[in-house]
Amino acid sequence: MKFREIVESPCGIRYLFDELGLQSGYARKVLLDREMMIDSDQIDAAYARLRTYFNLVVSDRRRAEDMRFRLQGLRDISGTLSALAEGATLDEIEFFEIKHMAMLAEKLSDATYLDSVIGILDPDGLKIGTFYLYDSYSVELRRLRAAVEIDPDDAQTQELLVNEEDRLKKVISDKLRPYARQLSETLREMAELDISLALAVQMHAEGLEIPSSGTETKISGMFHPGVRAVLRTKGREFQAIDFAFKRGEPATVIGANMGGKTVALKTLCMLQYLYQFGFGLPVASAVMTPFDDIRFCIGDEQDEKTGLSSFAAEMQRIDRAVAAVERGGSVLLLVDEPARTTNPVEGTALVSALLELLADKPNLALVMTTHYTVEHAGRCWRVQGLLPGSKGRTMDYRLVPTTSHEVPHEALNIARELGIDPRWIELADTIMKRQYE
Repeated sequence: MKFREIVESPCGIRYLFDELGLQSGYARKVLLDREMMIDSDQIDAAYARLRTYFNLVVSDRRRAEDMRFRLQGLRDISGTLSALAEGATLDEIEFFEIKHMAMLAEKLSDATYLDSVIGILDPDGLKIGTFYLYDSYSVELRRLRAAVEIDPDDAQTQELLVNEEDRLKKVISDKLRPYARQLSETLREMAELDISLALAVQMHAEGLEIPSSGTETKISGMFHPGVRAVLRTKGREFQAIDFAFKRGEPATVIGANMGGKTVALKTLCMLQYLYQFGFGLPVASAVMTPFDDIRFCIGDEQDEKTGLSSFAAEMQRIDRAVAAVERGGSVLLLVDEPARTTNPVEGTALVSALLELLADKPNLALVMTTHYTVEHAGRCWRVQGLLPGSKGRTMDYRLVPTTSHEVPHEALNIARELGIDPRWIELADTIMKRQYE
């Protein structure tokens, strides 16, 4: 899976991507084409590099900003380098591209071969970023140019000059060709440097942390940066929460509407993606474990293109996720209130059956939010819910472990806090009490 495939995920990772201050369009392309890491050693190595750049941003911000300023000049010349490697004769614009990149890399890299490349493209040692077929490339070039200057209308001399320039372009291309692979690697390294510095700056600005890897997921103080940003515009703060889950033990999250269950599930999905793509995490601390596949089933699944209803599209998406679990490989499955668009009797049955079907799957970590009361052998978390506050009642969004799977009845209290017509609420309360008599 590439990063570009999850940028528009409903988990909200787009916010951090948009806020990532990449200096070059090429780095953006490289990041979007980055493959998701599934090996914990590879992930840990990526975080070790990120920590180095984070320490640089914190300890020497001026140097970090100077590097980022220089990286604004990075351009995607991969096509030019591929053509060079394949035997093409380059033109003056392409020589300029390579010279510009090599001189930029010389200031940010310790690659010694760059001196040779620059020497080929800067025979007079002028250290100027532009490129020109300098007279010093050949005595014949200098002689023909002088002749054309004396007699610009001499067609024969003009043709000889063009032929000499073409010959020199081939000579220069042949001299550069042995460095094509190294230049491509350096170009990629420069893009990775841009990405690493941008991630480090974002970590510092957003208060993100580097996680450790383990066999279970344990998160302390997680928050959703995008939602937090919106809340801050309203003078409010995001309430950070803790959560944990592991493979082979389904976890359900229960609680009233407006209790933050969906936001918690989005945040869990975002954290998993960020971890497996090497970003800083919006947490106080975290131990994470990688998965081969991440499946996120959330929201209104209606698909107008295929004519599927919300229920039908949702069922098909969950069914595909179940098939992925059966095929093997480790899977993280996050499901937000499955079967909520059907009647509660069948909805409860479907959710109970899904939990039973996926119980004790050693390759699966399942986290599901639900409004249905369903018994299962896994862990259950409950939104702390409504608590007395300084102004009426307030919501406590913390997730706390519970041994009861009974979904709390707080909808009417929330409706009262929203100022809904009290006649409607009281009548509903009376009807509900009659049903439980």
